[in-house]
Amino acid sequence: MIVDHDHGCVLDVLENREKVTVLVYLKQQKEQGLLKHVEEVTSDMWDAYVEAAREAFGAGVRITIDRFHVMKNFQDSLTSARREIQRELPAEAKARLKGSRWWWLTNPENMRAEDRESFARLREEFPKLGQLWEQRERLRAIFEDTAIGTPVEGRKRLERWMNDVGKLGLSALEKFCKTLSNWMDKIANHFHSRSSNGRTEGFNHGLRAILWRASGMLNFKNFRLRGLDRFGKVTI
Repeated sequence: MIVDHDHGCVLDVLENREKVTVLVYLKQQKEQGLLKHVEEVTSDMWDAYVEAAREAFGAGVRITIDRFHVMKNFQDSLTSARREIQRELPAEAKARLKGSRWWWLTNPENMRAEDRESFARLREEFPKLGQLWEQRERLRAIFEDTAIGTPVEGRKRLERWMNDVGKLGLSALEKFCKTLSNWMDKIANHFHSRSSNGRTEGFNHGLRAILWRASGMLNFKNFRLRGLDRFGKVTI
């Protein structure tokens, strides 16, 4: 799905996410003028999207990896790291952690007061898990810190965070930090204009709703036109 964030609409829905499909569309729309003045492209960490955008728009375009996809990637790593820690615990301790998965992945402001209190006690009882959660909150705080005004400063903050995370010695987090390092320049571009794919995710949900209501659609052309009729501007 190609979204115009400036005007808040879907420009088009492509049949697949392969690089050649995306590249053909971007080049065609650039030549026709629709995407002639693109300055920034936001994307998740999918090589095909990034490579297609770079080839279509050249080195001058700013490519920004969506912060919410970075956090989603970290949430997955956090779950793996939590399990890594729990495997070393005795059975009695594991039993006390049963049913707490939601707490480790939820922002504190979204918890009930009684859950926050119970979770705080759990972090005190299991300090290594508590340290893991604190690193989650530190990473979230970096992306939300409006005082970070440039990609350079954002990169420095993220690198300091990775250095501290490395001290926990958890293989799942080491894997995440490697991913963060590989995509660092494009992730740090978030701090230039605070761009994200939040609107895109909303449109994705809307497109899935079309499929749900139709109990699935086998004809891509019809699906595309329904999506554009609902979320874009289309001339049929």
